[in-house]
Amino acid sequence: MFERIRNNTLTIIISVMILMCFAGYLANRDAVFSESENRYLAARPKLTPAGLADGSFMEQFELYTEERLPLRDMMIRLKAVTEQIQLKNENNGIARGKDGFLFEKLVKTDEQLNKNKAALVNFAGKCGRDINICIVPNSCEILEDKLPAGFPGVSQKSEIGDLYASLLTYDNVNTIDVSDTLSEHRDEYIYYRTDHHWTTQGAYYGYVRLCDEMGLKPVSMDRLSGKRRDVQDFYGTYYSKYKGYGVGPDILTYYDIPVSYYEAGGESHDGMYDTGKLKVYDKYAMFMYGNEGLATVRSMPDEGEDKRSELILFKDSYSNCLTPFLTYNYDTITVVDLRYYNRPVDELLGEHEDADILLLYNFMHYNEDNHFYRLVTNRAD
Repeated sequence: MFERIRNNTLTIIISVMILMCFAGYLANRDAVFSESENRYLAARPKLTPAGLADGSFMEQFELYTEERLPLRDMMIRLKAVTEQIQLKNENNGIARGKDGFLFEKLVKTDEQLNKNKAALVNFAGKCGRDINICIVPNSCEILEDKLPAGFPGVSQKSEIGDLYASLLTYDNVNTIDVSDTLSEHRDEYIYYRTDHHWTTQGAYYGYVRLCDEMGLKPVSMDRLSGKRRDVQDFYGTYYSKYKGYGVGPDILTYYDIPVSYYEAGGESHDGMYDTGKLKVYDKYAMFMYGNEGLATVRSMPDEGEDKRSELILFKDSYSNCLTPFLTYNYDTITVVDLRYYNRPVDELLGEHEDADILLLYNFMHYNEDNHFYRLVTNRAD
């Protein structure tokens, strides 16, 4: 017996090490959000007899352990450097273009895109009220001169135009195209280099276009100049995947616009900006305290001229840096993110019968998100 143990010492040592690592993973209190990758990590799977029997537990546990490997961030950077040494300008689906701009390879999702288009058209037909719809193109569509050679493209303008053409038969729909407006300002800082969002400057140009189409008077940039705040060293979602060298940080700008009341996710706040987020990696989350299913903004009574009573804004994160400008045009803004909203939309519309309606999404969200169906169903799930 002892002879067998001596002959298998190495096997025993390795087995013990594996068991210790396994026990360590089980005992470890996990961080569910990765600051450096700017995303949520896989959750620790529950150990069940069924999961062991069908192999799903081990699959989930493998992903869980991969995402918590020691020095994971260093290895991601090493991979990016290796790609650059091989003269490649891509890592994890993110390609580096001219002037340090990063771009994500966008794949047209025909099935989901058609579902989303159908949901918007259906909503337009059933809403029974005037609605405004705006799909914002992403940087790879507007900044074509910055794209790397051979970058695969999806004609976002064509797809947006196809949606708008499908809505022409509805007299209650006002489709708003901001593509030309953004193209006119393509040489300005309207998109982040390291992030998928437009900058606050780009959002302002979009806001002015919205005002023109919705009969509103946009607040002037001169009036906002004293409220401007610039935050250095912002690295966004693209950089979190790319992790390569030769890409400088962005500058995040916001305007310290006061409001009389702001509630997001059932919690009241002094303003629309969570400035504590400026100390962490995901600085963009400071706008409107991130993405909540429902938020309510009440503007200052002495800010803005000829305000309308209320706006219902259906949105994604592109709207987060634009919404503060709209406080100069509306007394109250009800902000809805369908990804996290748990009530029927028709009930909400019934409670705000006199509100203007705006649907504002970026093309990537329109192409990929699977929650637009909530616009036209009686249930949120």
